Amino acid sequence: MNPEVSHPRWSQATERRIGEDGLFAKKRKTLMFNGYEPQVGQLYTGMDLRRFF
Repeated sequence: MNPEVSHPRWSQATERRIGEDGLFAKKRKTLMFNGYEPQVGQLYTGMDLRRFF
């Protein structure tokens, strides 16, 4: 997940996490690769992350 690129139908910049304070929870900023960037970021080296969000 690349929060800097919007999906054609919605923004990926913010999210509500399942199980956190129910349906009315405030949205939080989406982290790159859902927060796993330190672990998986190197797998995407050289990939066009704007095209393959």
